[in-house]
Amino acid sequence: MNCLIVDDDEFSRNVIKHFVNKTDGLTVLEETDNAADAFTVIKTKEIDIVFLDVEMPEMTGLDLMKTLDDMPQIILVTSRASYAVEAFEHNVTDYLVKPVNYARFLKAVGKAEANLKASN
Repeated sequence: MNCLIVDDDEFSRNVIKHFVNKTDGLTVLEETDNAADAFTVIKTKEIDIVFLDVEMPEMTGLDLMKTLDDMPQIILVTSRASYAVEAFEHNVTDYLVKPVNYARFLKAVGKAEANLKASN
């Protein structure tokens, strides 16, 4: 599954990238530090899963989701659990709270994979 990592924090992007790289069947296709670039990637590439930070300058992850008609599987990644309710109103696949651990990451990826299989 092709993944896009969107987070303005380089350390957080690297943690998710490390988890993706050690998980069979996942590939980091692109990574970016802002939602505007993520929008372009989602519209122009075959992205299955987006690991999306909520709090970013200029455009938040939640704002990005509001601009997408046909969303890939979205796994929100943020330091604030308080975004969970709003996130699920946008039909996100799952929600990871920083610092993310690998077991929880795998659970979220499993949900995304099941959703993708069900939609095909």
